[in-house]
Amino acid sequence: MSTGQQGSAYQRFSSGFRALLLAQSALVAGAVIGGSAGMAWSGGEKWTVAGVALAQALLVLLRAVPVLLLLSLPLLALKRPLLRAVAVAVPWSLLIIAQGMLDQYYQVARVPLGADLFGYSLAEIRTALGDGAPLDAGSLLAMSLPLLVLWAGLWWWVRRDARGSVLWTSLLLVTGLLAWLVPLPAGAATLKDESARGLASNKLAWFGADVWRWRGGDAPAAGVADTGAAPADPGEPALDPHYPFLHEERTPDALGPWFSATADGRPPNVVVIVVEGLGRSFSGPQAPLGSFTPFLDELATRSLYFDNFLANQGRTFGVLPSLLGSAPFADQGFTALGARMPPHPGLFSVLGQQGYHTAFYNGTDTGFDNEGGYMRLQQVQTLVDMNSFGPGYQRNPLSTWGYPDRELVSRVLADSSRLQPPFLLAIQTISMHTSYRFPGQDAYLAQFARRLGELRIPEAQLPSYQAQADVYSSILYTDDQLRRYFEAVARTPWYANTVFVITGDHRLPEIPMGEHVDRYHVPLIIFSPLLKRAARIRAVSSQLDVTPSLLALLSNTYGLKRPARTPWLGTGLDMADAFRNIHALPLKQTKTSAPEYLAERWWLHDGKLYQLQEGMHLAEVDDAALLAWANARQQRYAQANAIFMQQQALDPDAARPALVAYQAAPQMQVHAPAGPAMAGLSMESAQVAAADGGLRLSVVFGNGDGAPSRKFVTLAVLTAADGSELQEVYGQALELPARGRQQVELQLPRPGACNERCYVSVFPSDPDTGKAIGQGRYRLPVDAVNATGTSP
Repeated sequence: MSTGQQGSAYQRFSSGFRALLLAQSALVAGAVIGGSAGMAWSGGEKWTVAGVALAQALLVLLRAVPVLLLLSLPLLALKRPLLRAVAVAVPWSLLIIAQGMLDQYYQVARVPLGADLFGYSLAEIRTALGDGAPLDAGSLLAMSLPLLVLWAGLWWWVRRDARGSVLWTSLLLVTGLLAWLVPLPAGAATLKDESARGLASNKLAWFGADVWRWRGGDAPAAGVADTGAAPADPGEPALDPHYPFLHEERTPDALGPWFSATADGRPPNVVVIVVEGLGRSFSGPQAPLGSFTPFLDELATRSLYFDNFLANQGRTFGVLPSLLGSAPFADQGFTALGARMPPHPGLFSVLGQQGYHTAFYNGTDTGFDNEGGYMRLQQVQTLVDMNSFGPGYQRNPLSTWGYPDRELVSRVLADSSRLQPPFLLAIQTISMHTSYRFPGQDAYLAQFARRLGELRIPEAQLPSYQAQADVYSSILYTDDQLRRYFEAVARTPWYANTVFVITGDHRLPEIPMGEHVDRYHVPLIIFSPLLKRAARIRAVSSQLDVTPSLLALLSNTYGLKRPARTPWLGTGLDMADAFRNIHALPLKQTKTSAPEYLAERWWLHDGKLYQLQEGMHLAEVDDAALLAWANARQQRYAQANAIFMQQQALDPDAARPALVAYQAAPQMQVHAPAGPAMAGLSMESAQVAAADGGLRLSVVFGNGDGAPSRKFVTLAVLTAADGSELQEVYGQALELPARGRQQVELQLPRPGACNERCYVSVFPSDPDTGKAIGQGRYRLPVDAVNATGTSP
């Protein structure tokens, strides 16, 4: 190739690049239109999301310019114009197709695809993708329009024989190199809504960054296992270099005072129900989206109901080890260790060791996520899944996941009369999962329409619900099957002596999430005819705490034994009726995502620190001392986890641990020492409720300093859904003493100017300038139409 031809190819790039630029813009338009369908956003919010999405997409395209130029130069040097256009269309089309496929994945899963793709086998990927949303006309248009724009642009380029210029190509190249200096998350981070951030983020950049992190960016530092025995804090004991999680089992019997003795003096049966995708935002009292689980709501009124309960994983891969074994995550989830999973005491193995018959029922293939392998490790005696369901049951013809929940309940009930007490039974549902299709769905779609009326969903918000009709009807369907199960077993002789535990494995992602914590926020219901009274528990606990508390209950109140030593991460359920968190616990969104950590009120996510506030809200915190403290807590868990993976052991006696009678501990054991208070003024909690034709805002402020705070006033700002300010209300001037706390109440007029959802922001402000002078809470949702919004 001659120098003249090279120069000609070089300058042609800037001319043809315009077609790719238009195609990228069309791709963004299709993704935003498709992704925002059914979202309860105002027009202004949609334009903001579109603007951020376009900015991110153009930045990604500019970053790709150096590589595209290198690949395209030989193709642009071809002599025939039409051949040049066809040749360059191939790599450029592949770039558009790759982004389009990632966008379509997001439309279905409502979470961007990242390194979690590599956490599953080919068989598991085929199963998961088998229920992907069918390509409708809208999806086909969103996929094909950018390609048509690209090809039409290249055809126009050929017809015009536009030559471009060396200057413009050089400017593109320099701009593309400089684009790597601009951080991609900056624009999306300005969006407060979790779903808006996910939609606006460029999916190709997300995928690349997550894969880069997974392949080494967030890997434990070399030698962390060797240095893991060093304590993170001077007040903490050193980690055992062989069994870093092992400790004496002293979980208090927090549940015992709530339970009566069984009629025959034998220990009670235990039934654990794991509901696929069950999230707190659409289930239970004051659910932010309204509750679509009427049976579980009724059951909650007769149960111990945990308002602020957390799943430890954002997908199903970790629920069985967390809930039934209080186990660490290892690298990609405990079950991903496969044959290397070390034995450890869990609910099934400990009760099986004491004469309980144990059984596990699942309508899907328990080879997925190696759930069957984990249950066999836990010495389950009866395991029924998709491959051993037996005759007489109909698989779901609309899903690859196996048997729908109606068939699952029927299969469990068929064996109920043969259960020999005492027994431990676990049931895992599946119908609240993509594709959200099941036989007889029309009846539940009609029930969904009636439910919208019962919940008095504002008319402006109806499209966002109706766009997810399949999802909501699946929730109603599963809830109805749980009703059928409880009505049937209530007639069995063993029902009166049974403890039922119901929770979600994680919150399903297809219904848009307002905050990051939503994906982990699930209900916990503990129901039993043995309960002395019902109660709502406000304290925070997680699935890691369930097995320790159940075995404490069974050993102290009902005479069983529990292991003398355990490697459990959980410290037991906190039964406090006030909002607090005394636990320290890891969380993991996907198999390959970076671990998150919650210690007391402080939540570490993506390198940032957040305060967990009442109502399960996260507020970002800028406090170096707190960040260092929380990082030390997470690092201690990471060190222990690294030692565990190196040693491949949790307990030297795990195959058959020594069981001992319950011994009361003087107080609940907490793995981490008390955390520091946040410096300066901060808002510890906020609630908003209807009162006297308006709204009553109740706020608790705290002063984390060792000196009195400066004077401040409470400022509450009511905004519409599009962010426009409607009202401001100021409280009286205050000054908190050192380490002091004070509750403040404000009255806001009825938000009649809102036509859909409104928000309240509240923070301590300077009395003279009105500027924030401490940590507050932004965008607290309010049901403006009915004026009955609360901090959920």
